[in-house]
Parts: sequence; structure tokens; C-alpha cells
Amino acid sequence: MEMLFLMLMLLVVFNSAMKMSLWPLWPRLAFTLLLGAFAYWSIDYAVIQSKTQIDGWLHSETVLQGIVILVTIESAINVLFCFSRFNDEENKRGRKYLRLLLHAYPSLLVFPVVFYGITKFLFLQAGMDFSTIGLVYAIAVIVIIALCAELAKRLLPANDQRVEAHLWLTVMVCLLSLLLTQKGEIVYRTNVKAVDWTSMALTLVAAVLIIAIGCMGNRIKWKSRNHSKKWN
Repeated sequence: MEMLFLMLMLLVVFNSAMKMSLWPLWPRLAFTLLLGAFAYWSIDYAVIQSKTQIDGWLHSETVLQGIVILVTIESAINVLFCFSRFNDEENKRGRKYLRLLLHAYPSLLVFPVVFYGITKFLFLQAGMDFSTIGLVYAIAVIVIIALCAELAKRLLPANDQRVEAHLWLTVMVCLLSLLLTQKGEIVYRTNVKAVDWTSMALTLVAAVLIIAIGCMGNRIKWKSRNHSKKWN
């Protein structure tokens, strides 16, 4: 269970960095500093958490369902942003403002990830001053997020490539969160209903294929219209 959570949190961080790589330098820097300030501020709340309490949260069905709801909402916002970038109807005022709003929306899921990270960092650095731990962790958060965003920008120079990568990371985050809920059902309700792994696998494959076909269709449509505009 904890390994799935770690994978989910890593994907959330990478997805947030991918979205930030689409921003100019100053908004990107401001958001990383905000994350660092949040990491340092949350040290006072992290020190009162126990490892047993955190493990209990990770195995709580209510918490898992809440996580899935939050991930689903943010995934829907991210998917809407990606498709708005591939849509060439930019001249309509309503669509333009919606696109700007979606473009400026940061990943809010990264904040609970940062908080969870500071609790784990406290357990690893037992005996060190809490203020020092908070400062070191805040600097690490700023450096890691900034480097990930810059690395994404260098590996995928074209904005369209990063938008596509952001879309696929969003899909992976959403699917992994659903697997976490399924994991909770396996742990707590094995005597109620057996897990139909075949149906679940077919559903996931069908969802991925539908999303892939939609992305490719929109990309082909977007490229063909841009090509026709150049000739006109």
C-alpha cells in the first residue's frame, strides 16, 4: 500500500513540474517558493503526527476514497486544460479566458504530497532541530521542483510535447488512485465480493485506448488545420 502511495506522489510531483514547465520563469519561481514556504510552515503540524497515525490513514478506506475524489477532480481540470491547448478556437472570448485560467491553475495535490514528505523526513532525521529540518526540507523542495520543471523543458522543448506528457501523466495519476481504492477493497472486503481482475484490466485497457484515440485525433486535427492555415 505504501509503495503505491509513493508512486502516486512521485507522479503528482512530476506532473506538477510538467505543468510548471509551460509557465514563464517568474510564475514558476514564485510557485516553487510558495511550496518551500508551505514546507517550512507545515513543520509545526508534522511534528505532532505519529508514524502509527500516518499508517492508519494510509489504510483507511474513507481517506482512500477522499484521495480518489480529489485526484479525479484535479485530473478532470488537467484534461480540460490539455484539450483546450489542442483546440484552435482561441478567438472566442469565453474560451480564451477559460484557457488562461486553466493554464494558470497549479497542481494543488502537490501540497499534501509536500506535507507527507516532511513527516517522513522527520522520522529519518530524528534528533535534529525541527527548524533546521524544516529549512533543509524547504530548500530541497524548491530545488527538486525547479530542477524537474527545467528538466522537462529541456527534454521536451516543444510546448505541445509537454502538454501531451502532462495529459499522459494525469491519466496515470488517475488510474493509480483508482488502484489504491481497489487495494482498499481487497484489504477490507474480501468476504463481500471477489475482485474481477480480468474485467478491471479490460476496463483500464479500454480507457487508455479511448484516451489515446482522442488525443491522436485532436492532434491530427490540430496539425491539419495549422497546415491549411499556412497555405492560406
